[in-house]
Amino acid sequence: MEEYRILLEGAEAETELKKSRFIAHVMAVETEEEAVSFVNSVKKEFYDARHNPYAYVIGKDGDKVKYSDDGEPAQTAGLPIYNVLKETKIRNAAIVVTRYFGGTLLGAGPLARMYGEAAALAIKNSRIGIMKYGIEFVVETDYSNGEKVRSYINKNDILTVNTDYSESVSFTLRSDFDDYKRIEEDIVSLTASRVKITKKNEAYFVDKG
Repeated sequence: MEEYRILLEGAEAETELKKSRFIAHVMAVETEEEAVSFVNSVKKEFYDARHNPYAYVIGKDGDKVKYSDDGEPAQTAGLPIYNVLKETKIRNAAIVVTRYFGGTLLGAGPLARMYGEAAALAIKNSRIGIMKYGIEFVVETDYSNGEKVRSYINKNDILTVNTDYSESVSFTLRSDFDDYKRIEEDIVSLTASRVKITKKNEAYFVDKG
């Protein structure tokens, strides 16, 4: 399964050319309805702007795509914004770039460049997570080895879903497939085989980097 990127936290950015201001807003969205609502909210907030072009990509395969020039010349606004999402492989995200006209016509080339630049700056300011397809598994051991395992997990920055202290200590963990075998071997060695490791399921999970 191919990994892809998502927004953990959206951001804003602004750039300017010949007094035309380009203000980009980025937001994480899960559905097309959320994307449309976000676009409309930005348009409402910046009602006095001449244009509010946008683009959004929905789904892990990026199969739901829409972009609009919102009155700008064809392919000078919505497409450059969309290309930022496409090139960065970011899914479930919407970008709106508000333009305040500065009184000077920019031409198609500079216009497209500025819309793309504003969108790219907003993405750069955002927090991004990587969605990886991997495995969720449970590591169960006795209390005497529990601290060793916990220390190993923290040192290797392994994603922990849950920790349970009852009759024994269990850690529900997630990792990509390439790392799983190494983790399994390390923990078995660390605990002198006094451990039970059980695979639960396979799924996409967020690697915050």
